[in-house]
Amino acid sequence: MIAIMSRRLILFSAGALSLVLWREVSAQLPGVPVLQNAFANPGLTIAVNYGQSDESKGYAGALAWAPASARFQVTGGFGAFKPDQGDRAWAWGGGASVPITQTMMAGKLGIGAFAGVGGASEEDASLLHVPAGASISWRTRVGERRGISIYAAPFYSWTRVSFDDESESKGLFRASVGVDVAVVPSLGITVGYEFGQKADDGPPGATGGSFGVGVSYALRRGQ
Repeated sequence: MIAIMSRRLILFSAGALSLVLWREVSAQLPGVPVLQNAFANPGLTIAVNYGQSDESKGYAGALAWAPASARFQVTGGFGAFKPDQGDRAWAWGGGASVPITQTMMAGKLGIGAFAGVGGASEEDASLLHVPAGASISWRTRVGERRGISIYAAPFYSWTRVSFDDESESKGLFRASVGVDVAVVPSLGITVGYEFGQKADDGPPGATGGSFGVGVSYALRRGQ
């Protein structure tokens, strides 16, 4: 039974599914960049995301909302991943972030905290992933209509995989780096990479680094 669970786990943990908006809150599955900017994006934003790890690739759509004060942001998404070996699986995720400060260095430096949860299932196997950590970001304007933000996010990643009545869990310390670029005021592009501790053969968790890219569009400002 453990051998079967391990084989199922490889399919899940290598999945590159982006479950939430990468511009502000990142994906929740192992093997996908957990990218988190310390600056919130006021209003309603939609995004499409793509991710890739050593053994799979995935895609998703997401929605994020924050009030005009940008004191917090909530995000949710739905998508799919396709392992190199195995069938496509549907998955979901959600998260919340809280900027601790966005006014340091005349608004160029920000610090925040975040947490999320995501899940996926295939036949009798299921996966739950919970990341939580902090982020530090630096941003600046580029001309009159463009901007760039660079950030790093250390976090704790807890993963549980279940098969029938058996389950196994693992915690890892990970980190990610990312860049958000505002092409125009409403359109943004994100590129990032996650790295850190790796899970051994058998236990759940990330098995290596993962790369992600996303495109987001702000529909309206917060009220």
